[in-house]
Amino acid sequence: MKNILVPTDFSSHAMAAFETAVSLSRRTGAQVHLYHVIEVPEVAEMHELMAWRESGEGESMENADGMLRQLVTNEAYKDIRPVYSIDYGTPHKSISAKAAGEGFDLVVVGSHGMSRIDKIIFGSTTEKVIRNTLCPVLTINDTVSCFLPSTIVFCAGIAAEQACGLETVKSIALLYDAVIHIVKVSTPEHFETTRESRMAMKTLAETNKLPQYTLNHYNDRSIEEGLKHFSEDISA
Repeated sequence: MKNILVPTDFSSHAMAAFETAVSLSRRTGAQVHLYHVIEVPEVAEMHELMAWRESGEGESMENADGMLRQLVTNEAYKDIRPVYSIDYGTPHKSISAKAAGEGFDLVVVGSHGMSRIDKIIFGSTTEKVIRNTLCPVLTINDTVSCFLPSTIVFCAGIAAEQACGLETVKSIALLYDAVIHIVKVSTPEHFETTRESRMAMKTLAETNKLPQYTLNHYNDRSIEEGLKHFSEDISA
């Protein structure tokens, strides 16, 4: 693992995600990249966007830059030397494009945000970020004093997506001696028998030489609900 992307809206949950990324960086030597997206309205013409920026109605680039600069220059993080960048755009689209375009190995996000961006990044659009980002997305619910995962839930899905993300998941599991719980969620629209699921998951685990793992087939109304409920069931 070489590069970790941390989208931030400066909320406490985003800071928890950053601290988790810092912990991972200190164990792996990965570069931590803070990323802030200034939400812009949907406009048809460039001159409309320029007018909106000049109106001062939106978030200030200068303010965001100042907050990020203060964070990355904090003495507490001088050993990992985090970097940052800022873009204008739609947060979930920009995050997915950033992760794919610059080859990040992992995206670490907070589960809740602040103000309007809460609904955009960490509400209903979480599904879009996860679905459109090939690398693993680690969601942090609460501030953790020490990131020490003992269980990891990995959703078995499309082969190409698995190949891109499983190596990072495996490296984290090895670092923390964690058990990987591979789960295939069957929904009414995408049904698969337990036998079929277990065979596919076993092949996945053996091909990638996973250290400690379990195979799980879960039925639910949607993949997202299935992952949430399965994770709750095993206290992941």
